[in-house]
Amino acid sequence: MKIVLIAGLLAISALATVANADTNIALNKPVIVVAGSAQITNSSTPLSVIDDGIFTPESTGYGTATAISESVQWMTTDGQPAGASNAPTTLEIDLGSFFSISGAIVQADDNDSYLLQYHNASNNTWLTLWNVPAISSGSGFRTRPNADQTTFQSLGPIVTDAVRISAISGDAALGVSEVQLSGSPVPEPGISALIAMGAAAILSLGRRCKRRSG
Repeated sequence: MKIVLIAGLLAISALATVANADTNIALNKPVIVVAGSAQITNSSTPLSVIDDGIFTPESTGYGTATAISESVQWMTTDGQPAGASNAPTTLEIDLGSFFSISGAIVQADDNDSYLLQYHNASNNTWLTLWNVPAISSGSGFRTRPNADQTTFQSLGPIVTDAVRISAISGDAALGVSEVQLSGSPVPEPGISALIAMGAAAILSLGRRCKRRSG
């Protein structure tokens, strides 16, 4: 009987661990343009390149064939340096359900800064998740926070079902090649209740067995 109890508890623990394991939750999720589609200069490139899990080689030059095929690139509306009023292009990644996000990696054109936002479902607003900084040294598409393309910027944690990215400053030529989010699914109430019920049932069975053996 002890073996059955131990096996049951291990199964529940494994289920909870899988539900809470951090992975790249943005991988291959649907991407749409919610503003500024007319400013995109490589519209034949699928938007999905920004969350396909593949980084462009570090320092790939903006406008090169590789960058055009592996990133989404856009211009400001007036050809002037990017600011609050002339860089409307905004890309949205629909996560499909709720996730807890604890970190992010963004690869984008080096000399521009970007705004990563998350959807606050409680009041349908968009809040800042990360002000992605420009990189002053080097050139081309660069990975933040680290060129190793594996280090996540620590964030939150926050719970959301979608994120958006847009440019907030820089020159007139802008682009994003990869967005990765470290996080885990938020268990549905039914799953959480099932885990709790299973644990309670196994513990109750253990107490009954102990009384009988006593």
